[in-house]
Amino acid sequence: MLGELKRKQIGEGAFMNSVIEPKFKSDRISLCLVTPLEKEKATVNALVPFVLRKGCKSCPDFTKLNKKLAEMYGAILDADVAKHGDSQIIEVSIQFTDDRFAIGGENMTETAAKLLSDIVFEPNFDENGYFPEIDLELEREFLIDTIESDLNDKRVYAIGKALGLVFENEPFGVKRYGYVDDAKAITSESLAKAWRELVETSRIEVFFAGPGDPEIAGKVFEERISSLERKPVHSKPFEIIDYSPLKEAEESMDIVQGKLVMVFRMGAPKTEKEKNAARVLSALYGGTAFSKLFMNVREKMSLCYYADSHFERGSGIMIVDCGIEFENREKAQAEIINQLELVAKGDFTDDELSDTKGAILNSLGSVGDTLYSVEGWYMSGIVEENITTPEEDKKAIDEVTGKEVMKAAEKAKLAAVFFLKGGENK
Repeated sequence: MLGELKRKQIGEGAFMNSVIEPKFKSDRISLCLVTPLEKEKATVNALVPFVLRKGCKSCPDFTKLNKKLAEMYGAILDADVAKHGDSQIIEVSIQFTDDRFAIGGENMTETAAKLLSDIVFEPNFDENGYFPEIDLELEREFLIDTIESDLNDKRVYAIGKALGLVFENEPFGVKRYGYVDDAKAITSESLAKAWRELVETSRIEVFFAGPGDPEIAGKVFEERISSLERKPVHSKPFEIIDYSPLKEAEESMDIVQGKLVMVFRMGAPKTEKEKNAARVLSALYGGTAFSKLFMNVREKMSLCYYADSHFERGSGIMIVDCGIEFENREKAQAEIINQLELVAKGDFTDDELSDTKGAILNSLGSVGDTLYSVEGWYMSGIVEENITTPEEDKKAIDEVTGKEVMKAAEKAKLAAVFFLKGGENK
């Protein structure tokens, strides 16, 4: 059972979140800057955390920073970018040995909090107030490689293209790491400007997970944030759209296996009951090794190499993707729709429903396995403004009925189809 989430405001648009987890020997602190997802700013914002991790005023280069981390018994500094609903989340985190295991009796929590605070709020600027050019060049190449990696993973690429069709004119359609051309145009000056804007306008979410004392870290961040000049922008909750006109597209690429992706709008499930029914539907339909898509489209009819579906809580959509022979596109697409219609008519047994819910419950049981997953669970709830524990979620999933699953399937409407086929790149 996960510890209780405690949430406290530590400044205007700034919050300290903590979960005490005694079973771990280390603690994790993450500082997240939550900002509206905008195409024009997404790429430069995505570069910010990766350059921040190169150093700060107290550790002005990567060598000194690594030495500091080594002195902290091998503390791990990390950075990443997430996308949730209409929000882009810029994150820098540090995981470190808990105070109980510090050989010299050091206050590891305070040391880690101060270092993370320095890294995010006291960058290693040059004499012009910009990020060092060498750090920009190295991390920009890293960001470009990350963006281009989607093209190398054809499954990820196809899903991205399908989502682009559905959310073409919506913030959710913006890629979390941005775009290659925009990355190439970033300068030290534009990057520094983006950092200043993020610090000034973002909602700040500090997250502490582990056996240590979050009050120590909270005081460090509260003091630092109080010294900042901020005008936080209060973003609106993500608005889920009921339905949208069907969009279809296909591309040719030098591949041997086709990628078919179908995106369904789920009728704007707004209540938790509706969302949970959609989650169970998606798992029953194509989210397990005994799902309808797996057992029928793949095993019985041999129309695909794999078939999977998953429900996106943040956007209220269900994504179905499969790998197929090029000539099976029409048959596979028709049968995928047919299987959904059968579920809507109640073509599933009580045992299938029970096994499906059991699979979801098992996955929820692993949330507390790592500090990273504990943070991820609660941060999703914070951004969605619906904080629950995995135990509460298990109870809600277990209460989903067959009729609710059927109703969720009835509401599903195809919004986009993308097919990646073989041939010359087009």
